[in-house]
Amino acid sequence: MILPEKALLRTAILLLGVSTLSAAAQAQRDSAILLPGAEVRSARFDQTGFAVWRADSLPIPAMLNLSDRLLWENPLSVRANAPGALATISARGTGPSRTPVFWNGLNIQSPQNGVVDAALLPLWPDDRLEVRYGGQSAAQSSGAMGAVVMVDPVYDLDEGFSGAAGAAMGSFGRRDLQASLGYAGGGLDAQIRAGWQQADNDFPFVNTARIGQPEMRQPNNELEKLDIQQLNRLIIGSRDIVKTAVWHQRAFREIPPAMTESPSETWQRDRATRLVAGWEHSRNARSLLHTHVAYIDEAIYFRFAGRVDSSRARTALVRTEYARRVGRRFNWKAGASAIQQWAQADGYADTSRWYHQTRLGTFGMGEWHWPGGSVTALLRQEWVEKEAVPFTWSLGGRLDIGRAGSLRLHLSRNFNLPTFNDRFWLSYGQSELRPEKGYSADAGWIFQHGDFSVEAAAFQSLIDDWILWQPGADGIFRPGNLRKVWSRGLEAAVHCKKDIKRWRLAFSGRYQYVKATNAAVYGGSEASLHKQLTYTPNHRAGVTVKLIRGRFQGAYLHQWTGKRYVTTDNSDVLQGFMTGNFLAQYDFPILRSTSLAGSKAKSGSKRLVVYVRLENLWDQAYQVIAFRPMPGRNWLLGVRYVW
Repeated sequence: MILPEKALLRTAILLLGVSTLSAAAQAQRDSAILLPGAEVRSARFDQTGFAVWRADSLPIPAMLNLSDRLLWENPLSVRANAPGALATISARGTGPSRTPVFWNGLNIQSPQNGVVDAALLPLWPDDRLEVRYGGQSAAQSSGAMGAVVMVDPVYDLDEGFSGAAGAAMGSFGRRDLQASLGYAGGGLDAQIRAGWQQADNDFPFVNTARIGQPEMRQPNNELEKLDIQQLNRLIIGSRDIVKTAVWHQRAFREIPPAMTESPSETWQRDRATRLVAGWEHSRNARSLLHTHVAYIDEAIYFRFAGRVDSSRARTALVRTEYARRVGRRFNWKAGASAIQQWAQADGYADTSRWYHQTRLGTFGMGEWHWPGGSVTALLRQEWVEKEAVPFTWSLGGRLDIGRAGSLRLHLSRNFNLPTFNDRFWLSYGQSELRPEKGYSADAGWIFQHGDFSVEAAAFQSLIDDWILWQPGADGIFRPGNLRKVWSRGLEAAVHCKKDIKRWRLAFSGRYQYVKATNAAVYGGSEASLHKQLTYTPNHRAGVTVKLIRGRFQGAYLHQWTGKRYVTTDNSDVLQGFMTGNFLAQYDFPILRSTSLAGSKAKSGSKRLVVYVRLENLWDQAYQVIAFRPMPGRNWLLGVRYVW
């Protein structure tokens, strides 16, 4: 067990009590609830760029890892070591530390290594997933240089009690359990949801790195993961909304050996608790004050060669924003934030010390819009330990060109701070590292006619003082501002829907070309000058076909990733790969409800959902990371009862 049974029971009882505290509250709502600040909300006034990928609905009625979803549809480059193991993401060739992930408005990048493990981030069926491309540092703070991934849970529930429970089993000893319970009434929406996953991951593979290329089973690859989330939204009168969220996670993952290594007992334990609370106040439909507080406590325990090393990090955040609509065409927003971060690790110079940094920031933005387009501008300044970091700005525009569609443009200046590991690692950290800084731009065209749309874009980013850990003459790796990286490329996508008799058909396709090279090299390694960055494919593409008829939903997802270079001088190549995945579900109605309660109707009926996933359908042998095999054809079969 990754969580003692008594502790798990206490946690569940506590969260369940919070989620149902309003059971005796008024069960009637007004006939229509209009959220405070409705006009400001409808403007989606929270970004300056326009290049966005939004996850469409798929027949996935159960919890799924973020890394799996992104691997299937390929909107970003995913670097997965093994199923459920460490998986990082990179957008437009900028690298994992420059592609932050936000959950519920909270940046969950590790302050120690600057990345997010996408394999640990759960997606529930109703969660919203969005990728905002381009430099977003001016809008989202440090690190947002390639894209921002947004994951937002849905707070809105059906009136009264609702819930779901499910189980699944699959290849290589996989077992899943999931459950949720919610209540809505008297202006309150409260829910608790939990998911547990365990897998042996002992899949067979051909070890091409050994003499004779023997077939083996992957050793030391077991995983177990538990997620508990509790969400509340309270609407107070016509002016105020209070939201709270708690996410507790524990995970245990064995680290399998590479093809060239002998098996060893290596593992990693992760523990994290994230708390978020927000208050929104609106005097009228044209203004909105939003105050946001959050706290994160996370720890990692890593066992290698008989030794267990630990690292811990804490983050406290306070942020407030005020947005207002002026007249019919102008919106503006201003805000400030304060972040305090602490970190402790066995690998730091002083293992007992909590290293810390304070970050303050302020920003202002405005948007002018008219029937045929809009222009948005944003300015931001941050201070770290009382020292100003690079001043950032962002400018975006959209222009309709009649029947030919619309044009979009985005320019920004960006930055990324050194991590705690970069600055404080024992003997090798460099406290004087400079922030990475650069510029990005993208321009695109969008055409839409009915259920058909097509889009194309060109982009580029130039990042100087790129921080890289590189071995010196003594063979020891040290961090330094060692590169200037130029990334540029093209993107294209097409979407269409069509009804064919009783079938609903949906098709989408996406292609991306990225050339990310070292424009300048500082401190040696001239062999990497003008070479493609490692593990950054030039070509990526994905196709999704969905079919819906009545209670049946099916989808086929095919993705292609081109070759990648394993070494900085591009002398070693990892071949590209294609994978196909089939998803399907069927809803069996159990009891149909026609009753209405207050403003919200019970959505449909009690039902039993049976679903199946066939992954790597064509049994492709491939590696995302060199000498780290991925599983061949595998399956998952599950059921979910919804009421």
